[in-house]
Amino acid sequence: MRNNNPLNIVQSSSFKWNGEIMAEEKIFCVFETMGQGCRAALKLLRTYYEKHKCTTISKIVRRWAPETENNVQAYIRNVCRMTGIGATTPLPPMKEETKAVWCDIVLAMATVECGLNAKDREDFAPYIEIGWKLLNP
Repeated sequence: MRNNNPLNIVQSSSFKWNGEIMAEEKIFCVFETMGQGCRAALKLLRTYYEKHKCTTISKIVRRWAPETENNVQAYIRNVCRMTGIGATTPLPPMKEETKAVWCDIVLAMATVECGLNAKDREDFAPYIEIGWKLLNP
């Protein structure tokens, strides 16, 4: 959260996100605002869905959080519990009418990545809306 990067997106030497800033951080991207960090998360999830055919929570999490670094089954279980979506339930394409689904997924993944409590989740949710607006102006 301190990096305005709620899903802990890893830096790339060949790509720089909109709003990404130079910082002392060596592994994770740092964004100027939390809204820009949420936009990057949503954009990356859309790429997973469209390009890599990650059309379920299970497929998204397995790509996002490799088993070599994470307890993937627990991650999937937690995201499913928080969103109410089954692990293998097909997700809809990322469009305005499905915004709530994708914002819920980002909120759940940020909770797993950053250990958000209920108050943190409530405070963080508006930033996902900002990220959506930045992604889909």
